[in-house]
Amino acid sequence: MATPFYGSNAGSDSWEEDVLGDDVLKPGNSVVVNFDDGSGYCKFDFLAKFDDGTKAEKHGIDVCETGVFRLTGD
Repeated sequence: MATPFYGSNAGSDSWEEDVLGDDVLKPGNSVVVNFDDGSGYCKFDFLAKFDDGTKAEKHGIDVCETGVFRLTGD
Protein backbone atom coordinates (compact mmCIF):
# COMPACT_ATOMS: atom_id res chain seq x y z
CA MET A 1 0.00 0.00 0.00
CA ALA A 2 1.39 3.40 -0.97
CA THR A 3 1.81 5.98 1.78
CA PRO A 4 0.76 9.42 0.58
CA PHE A 5 3.12 12.39 0.90
CA TYR A 6 1.90 15.88 0.17
CA GLY A 7 3.89 19.07 -0.27
CA SER A 8 1.87 22.20 -0.90
CA ASN A 9 2.69 25.86 -1.16
CA ALA A 10 2.09 27.26 2.34
CA GLY A 11 -0.41 29.73 0.86
CA SER A 12 -2.56 26.93 -0.58
CA ASP A 13 -5.89 25.91 0.96
CA SER A 14 -5.46 22.24 -0.02
CA TRP A 15 -2.81 19.54 0.07
CA GLU A 16 -2.92 19.25 -3.72
CA GLU A 17 -1.56 16.00 -5.21
CA ASP A 18 0.32 13.10 -3.64
CA VAL A 19 3.98 13.78 -4.50
CA LEU A 20 4.89 10.08 -4.58
CA GLY A 21 1.87 8.99 -6.63
CA ASP A 22 1.95 5.19 -6.91
CA ASP A 23 5.56 4.97 -5.66
CA VAL A 24 6.30 3.62 -2.20
CA LEU A 25 9.03 5.00 0.06
CA LYS A 26 10.12 2.31 2.49
CA PRO A 27 11.32 3.12 6.04
CA GLY A 28 14.91 4.34 6.07
CA ASN A 29 14.92 5.19 2.36
CA SER A 30 14.86 8.67 0.85
CA VAL A 31 13.59 10.48 -2.19
CA VAL A 32 14.61 13.70 -3.92
CA VAL A 33 11.68 16.00 -4.67
CA ASN A 34 12.04 19.30 -6.51
CA PHE A 35 9.36 21.73 -5.29
CA ASP A 36 10.45 24.55 -7.60
CA ASP A 37 7.27 25.29 -9.54
CA GLY A 38 8.69 28.41 -11.19
CA SER A 39 6.70 30.75 -8.92
CA GLY A 40 9.67 31.59 -6.69
CA TYR A 41 7.63 30.59 -3.64
CA CYS A 42 9.81 29.01 -0.95
CA LYS A 43 7.51 28.12 1.98
CA PHE A 44 5.83 24.72 1.83
CA ASP A 45 3.75 22.54 4.15
CA PHE A 46 4.29 18.77 4.25
CA LEU A 47 2.00 15.91 5.23
CA ALA A 48 2.78 12.19 5.27
CA LYS A 49 0.28 9.50 6.23
CA PHE A 50 1.77 6.18 7.32
CA ASP A 51 0.40 2.63 7.03
CA ASP A 52 -0.08 2.37 10.81
CA GLY A 53 -2.47 5.33 10.80
CA THR A 54 -0.02 7.91 12.15
CA LYS A 55 0.84 11.06 10.28
CA ALA A 56 3.53 13.70 10.24
CA GLU A 57 2.72 17.28 9.39
CA LYS A 58 5.16 20.20 9.15
CA HIS A 59 4.36 23.76 8.13
CA GLY A 60 6.31 26.67 6.69
CA ILE A 61 9.42 24.78 5.60
CA ASP A 62 11.64 27.01 3.47
CA VAL A 63 12.61 24.75 0.56
CA CYS A 64 14.84 27.48 -0.91
CA GLU A 65 17.09 27.36 2.18
CA THR A 66 16.67 23.73 3.27
CA GLY A 67 18.80 21.24 1.37
CA VAL A 68 17.64 18.16 3.28
CA PHE A 69 14.39 17.65 5.14
CA ARG A 70 13.54 14.55 7.15
CA LEU A 71 9.92 13.76 7.96
CA THR A 72 9.19 11.06 10.53
CA GLY A 73 5.98 9.70 12.03
CA ASP A 74 4.56 10.81 15.39
